[in-house]
Amino acid sequence: MVDESIPARRPALSLFARRRARPSSPPRSVKSAGLKLAAMLSLALVTPALGLIPSSAATDLAATATSGVATTTGDGPITLDLAPASSPIVRPGQDLQVIATVTNAGAEAIAAGSVDVYLASRALTTQSALDAWLDADSSDSVSDLLVSTPLTSSILPGNTATLAITVPTAELGLTELNAWGARGIAAKLTGDSTTTAEGRSTFVWYPAESVTPIDFSIVMPITTPAGSVGIIPATALETYTGPNGLLTRQLDGVINTSVTLGIDPMIIASIRILGSEAPASALAWLDRLAHATNETFPLSYADADIALEAQTSGSLHGPLSFAQALDPAAFVTPPPAISPESDSPISTPQSLGARGLGSQSQLPSSLLAESSATPTPTPTPAPTEPATDEPTLPTTEDLLAWSYSSTSIGWPAADSVSTADLPVFAASGLTTTILSESQVTRPDSSTTPSPTVTTEGGVGIVAADALSAAINRAVMATTDEDWHAGIAEAASQLAVAAANQSGSTQSIVAALDRGWPPTATRLNQTITTLTSMPWQASVSLMQASTAAVGSDATFKSKSEDETRVELGSRLNASEVTLTDFSTAIADPLALTAPERLSLLALFATSWIDDQSAWVDAVGVNLTAAQSVLNSVVVTTKGPINVFASQVDIPITLTNEFDQNVTVRLNLQPTNARLVVGDDVEETIEANSARTIRIPVSAKVGNGAVTLRATVYSPTGVQVGEPALIDVNVQAEWEGVGAIIFAVAVILFFGFGVWRNISGRRKRHDSPDDASDATDALATDAPEPAKTVTADAPSRADDSTTSKDTPVTDDPTTSNPTGDTRE
Repeated sequence: MVDESIPARRPALSLFARRRARPSSPPRSVKSAGLKLAAMLSLALVTPALGLIPSSAATDLAATATSGVATTTGDGPITLDLAPASSPIVRPGQDLQVIATVTNAGAEAIAAGSVDVYLASRALTTQSALDAWLDADSSDSVSDLLVSTPLTSSILPGNTATLAITVPTAELGLTELNAWGARGIAAKLTGDSTTTAEGRSTFVWYPAESVTPIDFSIVMPITTPAGSVGIIPATALETYTGPNGLLTRQLDGVINTSVTLGIDPMIIASIRILGSEAPASALAWLDRLAHATNETFPLSYADADIALEAQTSGSLHGPLSFAQALDPAAFVTPPPAISPESDSPISTPQSLGARGLGSQSQLPSSLLAESSATPTPTPTPAPTEPATDEPTLPTTEDLLAWSYSSTSIGWPAADSVSTADLPVFAASGLTTTILSESQVTRPDSSTTPSPTVTTEGGVGIVAADALSAAINRAVMATTDEDWHAGIAEAASQLAVAAANQSGSTQSIVAALDRGWPPTATRLNQTITTLTSMPWQASVSLMQASTAAVGSDATFKSKSEDETRVELGSRLNASEVTLTDFSTAIADPLALTAPERLSLLALFATSWIDDQSAWVDAVGVNLTAAQSVLNSVVVTTKGPINVFASQVDIPITLTNEFDQNVTVRLNLQPTNARLVVGDDVEETIEANSARTIRIPVSAKVGNGAVTLRATVYSPTGVQVGEPALIDVNVQAEWEGVGAIIFAVAVILFFGFGVWRNISGRRKRHDSPDDASDATDALATDAPEPAKTVTADAPSRADDSTTSKDTPVTDDPTTSNPTGDTRE
């Protein structure tokens, strides 16, 4: 490319330009008095002949062109944005059409003046020259006045005026003799010989010249807005994959193009998790993605920032399980279709789609074999009992399976990778890292650098920052003017890179941003326009990565924001604690798997654009984790009185978790008055309490003791915070009580013995009284009954007593023993 600083190669000034050329005045504030007078005298008129289009809507200053140079008047800025009105390419014989937009965000009206359009004094032949020209604070001079368009009315506060300006090809002054490449144009708003605002843009001069195109690769993430759960709800999926949904617009803009897609696996898993309950639009979107010809690679799950993971934990993470999110009812296999001809079941991809596994071409081999088997006609089977087996649920591998073009590419957040991160990436299989251009040091050179750089453990693909920013600006543009400005800058960036290739074909890579506002609708328009530029050849990211590694480039280490590192470290520590706690519950994955998904979601790169919301989301997660850790607590408060040398102290544990927990209770006294027995292990049912008795012994004296009650999991991991229980030891009362009891027993039995002995002694000392008592008893005794003795059995008809059976009143006859003692 010929440097336009050579006079012979610079365009001559046109007659109009020579007549109107004048040195530009430095920007100064417009006098308030003059503005007020102009505001009172001016009328808001439209002048179609000059292309003046006033608008009452204020322009969002945050969306103004990066090439705008603003000065301040009154209480706010005045900006002038400049962009080509249509194509950024100008060929010999074509007029240059531009759009100038003047915005008055101040408190006073802008007096009627003129908008003057200039051509840059030199062609923009290098990247540094292009960057300098587009810099808002650039002092690069303009030389050739092309055309001046007057404003016939003032611009009131809060209003904008848009001018469609045509620069005739004769005034442009460029011919086939001028080398092709990027050119700079500028517009100045002047009034009363004072420059109020200035805006800059570019276009590409392209005569009939042979150009070696540069290999141009675009990489784009397929992601969703930031979340904190790690699974996209069905309602959100239905919205994202609807006719105008976010995922639909992303895929529509790039499907079947050379754009390489970095796909968030969370999207695929979230659709498949729903099984037959997945929205039809989500299944259709997944099928379109599966059949797209774009090359693909997986992002980290939930698009977690791998640089933040490496800097906070020293490793990269992935999902543990999705079992907790699966509904078995959504995976019941429907009855097979019956062929009318053969009466045999027919396996169809649709039957697998009902299981939520998406396109047949993207299924794991175990499931793909099921659908690819050729059915064999068989006779109608006899009726059988209905199957009672549980439905087969997809595994974690099934839900994440996808046919990626490459799985070795990592894409961290921009300007965040440190030297220590690269071995961590490589250890996880990510040997190729997409890097920002600001993380590579290159020597000053006019030639286009290689897009690759050697890194520790692999290679880095360097995305051109300026080109990426221009493309992103065009994609996110909400007005035609903004889109044309972004496209013009991107086209110029590509032209400079193509013109400065060193002999052989070079490559350049652009990376689109994460995060898509609802207003971003120009993706396809942008991609189509850029890939039709004659000085580029569209290639995939994998093709661009094969470019020769730049020998003169070195990696420049950076790091994540301190706040992100601090909170990310707290999230990792919280997950470790919950993992330890999970050893006490019946199903550890029910706790750890959702927490891992939440952790990855909170590490998402898209959170970077909303730091305050991210801090709040992290706080919610940490609070929830702490509540889980505190769900098993010691509720015994004390004081407890100990009156014996050996007792069992009752300690009550409450489990507020929704699963059974098995814990081990340990008591530690603060002094030697109590000796505690071994720990006791118990299982406490969900949402219940249980009292555990711990044996203790009182050894040394009386007094106060504090027991430190700590709950551990069976593996020895502390659960919750220890509790302090006050104990009052009075063990000597046990001995006193025993003595009192012994004395009482002795006195009781002693009194009984004394009474018995005393009574016998009295009876022994009074014999007469005893004899009298015996006689009295004998006198009062009743007469003995008569006794009838029968030597033989009596007959029923006998009316008299047998003579052998004497009847006697002799008392001796009633005493067969013959005892005659009284």
